Amino acid sequence: MNNWAIVAPKVPPAAYSGLEKIVRAYQGQIRLAPPRRSKWGDFRWKAGGPTRISINRDLAPEAFLITLLHELAHAQVQAWDARDHLPHGAEWQRRYRDLLRPFLDHDVFSPPVATALRRSLGQPKASCGADPELLKALQANQPTSGPTVTSLPLGSSFRTRDGRVFRKGPKRRTRFECVEVSTGRTFAVHPLMEVTPVPTA
Repeated sequence: MNNWAIVAPKVPPAAYSGLEKIVRAYQGQIRLAPPRRSKWGDFRWKAGGPTRISINRDLAPEAFLITLLHELAHAQVQAWDARDHLPHGAEWQRRYRDLLRPFLDHDVFSPPVATALRRSLGQPKASCGADPELLKALQANQPTSGPTVTSLPLGSSFRTRDGRVFRKGPKRRTRFECVEVSTGRTFAVHPLMEVTPVPTA
């Protein structure tokens, strides 16, 4: 499998010199996934089988690179560290920091994103969505085709791609509590989900 051929078109060209060796050393599979509401990437493995990293194909280059390094850190922990570790515990944080630092030192990221990443290095978050400063910096470069949940006023209604209508509620940690109008059920909605505003009657 040629993971580098998949990764190279999706990341900032300034990352090539440092990233290619890391990607080619990874023995699992890297694949592009359709846009997902709940996550930008994931790492999966089965005992005795190959590992797999999937990353949303619609991510902007900086977000793609950060997500890739995040998942490669999981792969390194699984391959090289003790088995009794937390998903985003000390081992993962160390591996992620070691992967990320060279790209910060070589000005691969835009200044706002680099600043947010440096501030988070002491205790990296489990996802970009859990770091408001980083999320805001990345959002400025993330291609969108319409409004996102975070851009709508509190209490406004919106329609998701599958046709469901929600009312935007308060933010709890990294997501908004939104009520589905037809059922009254509350869902935690990602702030960068693309939606269609629904006029209030």
